[in-house]
Amino acid sequence: MTSWLDFINTTVRFDVDPAAENAFAPIRRFFRHLITDGPQDRPGRETTFRIEVAPYDPSADVRPEVWQLPLSVIRRSNAREFNFDAHVVDEGGRRLYVNRATLLDAPVDVAKDNEFLIRITADSTVQIIDFVRDLVIRNEEDHGTVVLHASGIHDGERAVIVAGPKGAGKTTTLLSALRSPKWRYFTGDKLFCTHENGRVVVHPWRDYPYVGVGTIRAHARLTELVRTHVDAGLDSYADSHKILIDPDVFESWLGTPFSADPKPLAAILLPEVRPGEPLAVRAVTDGNERWAQLNKIVDRQVDTTFFTWQSHLVPDYQHFYRSLARLREDLPSVAMIRLVGTLDVDPDEVLAQHAGAEATV
Repeated sequence: MTSWLDFINTTVRFDVDPAAENAFAPIRRFFRHLITDGPQDRPGRETTFRIEVAPYDPSADVRPEVWQLPLSVIRRSNAREFNFDAHVVDEGGRRLYVNRATLLDAPVDVAKDNEFLIRITADSTVQIIDFVRDLVIRNEEDHGTVVLHASGIHDGERAVIVAGPKGAGKTTTLLSALRSPKWRYFTGDKLFCTHENGRVVVHPWRDYPYVGVGTIRAHARLTELVRTHVDAGLDSYADSHKILIDPDVFESWLGTPFSADPKPLAAILLPEVRPGEPLAVRAVTDGNERWAQLNKIVDRQVDTTFFTWQSHLVPDYQHFYRSLARLREDLPSVAMIRLVGTLDVDPDEVLAQHAGAEATV
């Protein structure tokens, strides 16, 4: 079956061998909001990357001498499911990444060759999702799309994002805001910025939520869903332990299916949790401070620790930084709000307080 994943400037064509359909099914499910099937649904623009998907038998599809090569660290993550070690083979302008679950046959340079072959098993799901997500992100950066590291909510018309360093209270703020029936889940950890008529438009990006056990235990229904569908050993973990949750399970708990529809960006919330203190809301109005805060949440793939994972595509950041500069021009249309204290957040009240504060400046 041939499918197309279409997102902003990127079109990925998947040609899936029937024998690989079962293994590919959870990958298709994850990206279903961006994927179309059949020639009648083919995107109008040229294909950016073509990926052939085939079944994988490590004993038959890999030469014996490859297994004698040392393992290379390709990807390291706080979530062990995203860790990727592989035997690496360079041959004929191609690079093979090989382990017992996955074989990735990639071009050395996508400017000269845009075709990939992936051989997959039932254990390949997270590795291949990570590979495709990263491929799209790098291509978007190469086209100048600015990626922000933030979660977010929307009310059907506009998006509000939540950003900050580890431990600031982003998840607490997000879950608190979602108690308001007007607001719905928008994005988990990343979003992509484009420009439209002087406004910043943000495109959500689906992820695998990586949630602390303490946060899970604080919500009875989420606890039961995780225990039943994700990890039966939930009760044995410390509160600080984190679990990778199937996004369909997480979104079913939130009561909001993921949608890939972009929204104008209305506000950036910058939380700082201080248990026991009343919530204080402060509008960030100084232009330099606003620009500095925005730069803290810009997600540059060049900064990541797994750069060797996709050396076939190294973005040219000229376009990226031009877009980032333009983002500064559009930033006045976006509210930026600090939240300090106990993060019990009603988005409408916060935005109303911000509007009132701006009126007095």
